[in-house]
Parts: sequence; C-alpha cells; structure tokens
Amino acid sequence: MNMEYFVIEIHRGPVMRSTRELFTNIRRMSSPKELEKDDFDEIGFPTYLKAVMNERGIRPSDLIVQMNMEKSYFYQILKGRRAPGRDFLIHLSFLLKLNLDETQRLLKIAKRQPLYPRSKKDAAVIYAITHKMNYEKYEALIDSLEGEHDREGD
Repeated sequence: MNMEYFVIEIHRGPVMRSTRELFTNIRRMSSPKELEKDDFDEIGFPTYLKAVMNERGIRPSDLIVQMNMEKSYFYQILKGRRAPGRDFLIHLSFLLKLNLDETQRLLKIAKRQPLYPRSKKDAAVIYAITHKMNYEKYEALIDSLEGEHDREGD
C-alpha cells in the first residue's frame, strides 16, 4: 500500500506516522485547534533519508563508498545544506533497495520530478526498479538504450 509519511518528534527521535493514521486522528479531533500539533509537519529530505537508512541498517559511510563520492558532499546533503540532484536520488534509491512507490516518495520529499513513464530514461528506471535490478545493471540498460539511439541516428 502506498503511504506517505510525516514525522513527529518525541523524546527518542522521529517516528513515522502513516497517512492513514493521520486521517484517523483528524476524524477523531474535537477541535480544529488540534491541527496545530507537530503531527502535521511534512518530513524534510534529511530526516526522511536518515529514517530510511536507519530502517535498513545502512550507515552514511556505506553509501559514500558505494556511490564513490566525497564524504563532505554527502554529509552536506544529510544535514540539509545541499539539495541532492535527481540522478543522485535515483542512484540512492537503488542502493537503498527502494521499491517504485518508495522511490517516487524519495523524489517527492526531495522536491524533484517524479519518474515519468513517457521519458525513456525514467521508463528504464521504472523497469529496473520493478525488476529488482541493481544500479550497475540499470547503468548497463541506460548505456544500451543510448547506444541504440546513436545507431538509429546513423
């Protein structure tokens, strides 16, 4: 089921609440004053990424090595000082083994365009994710599609 998540802060850290749970809470409210609670703040990308990494037992150092990137750049993203690009997010979704809905959510939370099936590259991402390909196989698929395009132009 496709659920969007929001964060509330409690003494132990962020807790994800499903959209369904929020809908239920809203229906039970006796006063609109209750809408002022922190339950309804949208989750920011750094908080969401940290929660996903924690849920999957992945450390920042694991992603830094797998993405072959500068440590400082990754930590700037993790702290919200830099906004990640769409290609970075797609690469990240493969490394975190996100499904299609989770990848779309990652893009949305990071304020990037969702995957669009009319785009050949996005269609390749969708195909690779739904067929549980790793990032290297996805890159090979992209390379083969680009090679096919080059041959058509000859």
